[in-house]
Amino acid sequence: MPPESAKGDEPQIRPTRPRKPASIRDVARRAGVSPTTVSHALSGRRPVAEETAARIRALVPEMGYVPYFAARTLQSGRSFVIGLVVPGIANQFFGEIATGVEAYAHDQDYGVILCTSQSDIRRENRYFNMLRSGALDGLIYNAADAAVDDMLPTIASGFPIVVVDEEIPSIKDRPLVAADHRQGGFLAGVHLRELGHENAAVFSGPRGLRSSEDRVAGFREVFPDAQVLIGDYTEQSGAVLASLLFQGDRHTTALFAGNDLMAVGAINELTALGLSVPGDVSVVGFDDVEFASRLTPALTTVRQPAVELGKRSAQLLLDHLIHGRDLGHQELILPVRLVVRGSTALAPR
Repeated sequence: MPPESAKGDEPQIRPTRPRKPASIRDVARRAGVSPTTVSHALSGRRPVAEETAARIRALVPEMGYVPYFAARTLQSGRSFVIGLVVPGIANQFFGEIATGVEAYAHDQDYGVILCTSQSDIRRENRYFNMLRSGALDGLIYNAADAAVDDMLPTIASGFPIVVVDEEIPSIKDRPLVAADHRQGGFLAGVHLRELGHENAAVFSGPRGLRSSEDRVAGFREVFPDAQVLIGDYTEQSGAVLASLLFQGDRHTTALFAGNDLMAVGAINELTALGLSVPGDVSVVGFDDVEFASRLTPALTTVRQPAVELGKRSAQLLLDHLIHGRDLGHQELILPVRLVVRGSTALAPR
């Protein structure tokens, strides 16, 4: 019979201390790389060899490492993600706004989720719900048309929202970042008048949008009798309006299109009708998207600072989220400039 254990000889069960979370240096040491390489592999900010990145990603759950951006989310209760709602990215102008938003947010360690609304209320509601649920810390909103979601004023009253490009009358208590549309229309008109044109037409964007109304108003300061036809900022509408106007009217020698897409549609239709640009009709666009300089002829257009619009919108929103700065009503209107290329010329005699 085995002897009884002496008092005090019983096995002692000692409480285990919680394992200290692995640090970025611990992961780097195991992976055989620098902490900077680990950071780049996890954030995607800099390229890292795929084999190395895969090794690092495998070590993260194994070692229980919590990346900085995940840790600060848990500690702060914020997502460190903002949303951007634009009508679509087929129009390069909206893509450039998104580029500006992402660039500024990235520098502030914020992510961006992009929503292309396509004028679909259900799509927008999804992002409004993400805002209300805390999945997004704030929203930058670009209206697709004059009719906005009825939910937007309610959402804007309780959450951080910045409006970019288009004024929304129902949420005027929030910041607006936009280009000087009226100045742009005026510059287009002055340019065509200086070339000797007397009969001009405008292909406007949708009624009710501030961009549409202001561009027409600026142009009409120079051409008060200019004929105005209403389109929807698409290439197809530019072609349709050109067909309607120029099949029965060969007196108009100058055209101001509401944006570059409408200008492209108009030029294509004018060519199909046997009219020369700029020999018979001079055409001016608006936006100066990337392809405008590559058209034949290259497009004279009003340049909007689209990337800067995105950056300044993100700056206003993130200054509020990070530093607590006021997000009340203010308008930041950025200047535009005319870029003269080959689609405009002296008026035909």
